[in-house]
Amino acid sequence: MASLQACIAVARAPPLSHSPCLALLARALRPIRCTLRPQVRFLSGDMAMDWSFNWTAQGVSFRRGEMRFRVSLKEEASVDAKDQRVGAKAIPKLMLVSDLDNTMVDHLDKSHTGLLRFNNLWAAEYAHNSLLVFSTGRSLEKYTQLRTQFPLLTPALCIFSVGTEICYGANMEPDQDWVNYLNEGWNQAVVLEEVKRLNLRLQDDSEIRPHKVSCQIDKKDATEIIDTLSKRLKDRGLNVKLIFSHGIDLDVLPKGAGKGEALAFLLQKMRREGSAPQETLVCGDSGNDIELFEVEGVNGVIVGGAMEELRQWYDINGKHSSRLHLAKERCASGIVEAIGELSLGPHLSPFDRMNSNGIQPAVKASEKGQLTPSGVAQREVVEFNTFFTKWMNGEVPNNPESFQRLTSVIASGSTMVYPWGVEQSLLQSVTSAQSKHGLTKDKKIRVWIDCIQEQELANGVLMVTWHSWQMSEV
Repeated sequence: MASLQACIAVARAPPLSHSPCLALLARALRPIRCTLRPQVRFLSGDMAMDWSFNWTAQGVSFRRGEMRFRVSLKEEASVDAKDQRVGAKAIPKLMLVSDLDNTMVDHLDKSHTGLLRFNNLWAAEYAHNSLLVFSTGRSLEKYTQLRTQFPLLTPALCIFSVGTEICYGANMEPDQDWVNYLNEGWNQAVVLEEVKRLNLRLQDDSEIRPHKVSCQIDKKDATEIIDTLSKRLKDRGLNVKLIFSHGIDLDVLPKGAGKGEALAFLLQKMRREGSAPQETLVCGDSGNDIELFEVEGVNGVIVGGAMEELRQWYDINGKHSSRLHLAKERCASGIVEAIGELSLGPHLSPFDRMNSNGIQPAVKASEKGQLTPSGVAQREVVEFNTFFTKWMNGEVPNNPESFQRLTSVIASGSTMVYPWGVEQSLLQSVTSAQSKHGLTKDKKIRVWIDCIQEQELANGVLMVTWHSWQMSEV
């Protein structure tokens, strides 16, 4: 997957949720105006796919897709009253803030099963009205490297370098207010001088950031080193924060920095603009995530396999909290587990809900966090792609009843527009795939949908665009 990030940087148009400011982030979540609840939906118009970028030799390919849907409504149904607004801005249903290494990303899961499952759930149930945020100890450079190795979704924003940098959008524009705040009382040169006096081993140059100095120390010496360094910096007039994590990493930050401080700053900013999320879920696995769980009003999940320092904190501070879940599942699977256990919304992805015939059971009307009118078409895209993947992999039976899942949502007159300009009946295009059942069963493909968004073209007619990534087993 070495070319994944290059493809993202060149090919994608920034999704609506990738705005460089919070006001645009909020507007990105504005629901389609509709007074009735969608009951039936079917494809209407064109389906266009763009195969501009393809790295089949490396097992990864990228497509841009577009579908038009017509939404059928039942007159007696009404929109969920929880679909709140503040002026022209929609309130995010959920803001999910996750650490990356060993939290969202499982370095032991070579098939990326847990992460792909999360991607499938997020694209289908949350992308239309929620915000995904990555909060990581990595610098932007190290984060970019990670994206070339794992099938990560595109977040609305990122908090880098243990909460010392907040960046928005595809261009990763920094939050200048946060930069100015951290500049007060901070002197990186003095910190580096004292670290070198103690002969501490600095991390890579990319991890020495304007407001972060990172080194590595032996766990047995951690308490003594932290006490000594803290005293020396205080004697030199600096008020700093020292964070020890993963049993080896020591980060020196401005006193007001950190993952928790950055999240609190962000939430306060969103409240001022009337766009604070209804619920926030923070996810972590190590000591530098503790601050996230201490932010007032958030829900939290400590994923399976978490580090000792975080489990110890949980035993003392979080064991009896109804808003904090200690997951059994590792990494992204633990996050999905927590969404269900904390009743934050749907936790079964289309892949999970699809039965042996490839049919998706209907979501119960009483399920908390169910789709509003602005999300049904996006879910249809994800379900459509999920079934097609299972069909190609031979994971659903080869019979007419199963294949009807693909054909049942296609309206008459719909067309498929290929990248080379050829137009063909969409029903004919899809039907031609029936003979491809099990084609990839020996080298299974996995697909994830990213940057999915929709636009209302006319009353009851929605256009959905997305980026589709495909990975095959080596």
